[in-house]
Amino acid sequence: MSLGLVVKNTTIYALGIIGMRMAAFLLIPLYTHSLSIDDYGFWAVIQLTMQLMIIFMGSGMQIGLVRFTKEFKEKNQYGELLGTSSLIIFVMGLIVTMASFTFFLSFFRKIFHLDAAQPYITMVCFATLMQSLVIHLMTHYRAEEKVLKFMIIGVSSSLILILSNWFFVCWLKLGVMGALWAFGITYLIFLIYLPWDIFPGLRIGISRHLITKLLQFGFPLIFADLALLVLGGASVYVLSYFISLEVVAVYSLGAKLASILQIVIILPFQLAFGPFIFLNMDKTETKETISKLFTYLTLVLAVAFFGILFGSRLLLPLIAPPEYSWAFLVILLLLPGTAFIGIYFIGETLLLGAVKKTHIIGFVMTVFAIISIGLNYLLIPMMQWYGAVIATNFSFVLSGLVFLALGKKYFPFSIEWKRVSVAGGIMMFFFLLFFVLDKVPLLTFTLISLLAGLGSIVILCRLQFFSSGERTLLKELLQRKTTYEI
Repeated sequence: MSLGLVVKNTTIYALGIIGMRMAAFLLIPLYTHSLSIDDYGFWAVIQLTMQLMIIFMGSGMQIGLVRFTKEFKEKNQYGELLGTSSLIIFVMGLIVTMASFTFFLSFFRKIFHLDAAQPYITMVCFATLMQSLVIHLMTHYRAEEKVLKFMIIGVSSSLILILSNWFFVCWLKLGVMGALWAFGITYLIFLIYLPWDIFPGLRIGISRHLITKLLQFGFPLIFADLALLVLGGASVYVLSYFISLEVVAVYSLGAKLASILQIVIILPFQLAFGPFIFLNMDKTETKETISKLFTYLTLVLAVAFFGILFGSRLLLPLIAPPEYSWAFLVILLLLPGTAFIGIYFIGETLLLGAVKKTHIIGFVMTVFAIISIGLNYLLIPMMQWYGAVIATNFSFVLSGLVFLALGKKYFPFSIEWKRVSVAGGIMMFFFLLFFVLDKVPLLTFTLISLLAGLGSIVILCRLQFFSSGERTLLKELLQRKTTYEI
């Protein structure tokens, strides 16, 4: 896989991820205008709970499927790999459901602020299991590099999810329960379609030996994925416990809009970067490619930084009622830490490819998660949502830097410090600019922001940020028509 193909696959994955997550953002105005601010805070807590359950149900099987696809295809056992990993997710879903109604029932009653939480727990578990299986089966397209198919499914699921939410939340006015019904039914539809599209010709089977191998590889990743979610999500639970669902609602809206950086840039990069590393670890030019990709990622994050802040300031009054207005400050303050998630994924992928020791990742990230929870409990009672921002940013920056250092230790590559510093400096400039412009009139904000954006482009050109070879490659990528197998 060449540098150009990584860039192109990242672009296609971005479209797929945007399609899959598009609903989450298009549904924001539907929820903020159809639900009370307390109910929107309740829905934010439920969404975080579903994300936590997806991690346990998934059990690292997505990464396992991508990691072992090449090996099992050579053995003509790919059908067993897909079937066994899917079975593990289903069984883990049942285990999570039983645990939710026994060990964690009182916990859910507290964070949901409900005594009769069982109906919501039932729908949360059902919708999450459907979503977990769909996400895993979509990983098949990623493993097969059928990125266009991945994109089509992502966009389709978003469209159906939007329509079903409109029906249950707006038309039937079922509130938060209606949103859960919309999620469950949407992913059930795709769980029926995907096996019909994928399974024929694969000789799907179950292997007892493979169950052990997949769990040994994937189970430690539960702690890594869980810890990464805790770094950004612990604040929601702690704010709900110590402050109010109203504060949770506004903070969660800001955090969701800040997460656009992760969805549009970081996750697509991760999806393309992982297969590239796993397939090209032994090639001499791989280290140079990683170095350039690190530089490109930093620059693209800076550009996205500007786009998210500029767009949020313009669109936030349309997205939510006036009581959500301070969500813009939440977005601004959370974006720097969110950028370090991309650095974390580079280090994590290099560790997976170089040493395959997932327990190292799980252990280190668990330590960071504990630190994050402790900081949230310490800072939020004193500083309210500002304490949540400090705890979240500190945790993301720390994890990004540590995993970058670990990745470089086991798979050394050089960092183009001059170009990375330029891109990082532009990102910091945008941060300070939008902080100063937070309260200025919209017209003044728009004019100054656009001038600053044009100025940053001039600076990049004057500094000759891109080499002549990179400029040539960029032109070829823009002109070349690439055909992807569906």
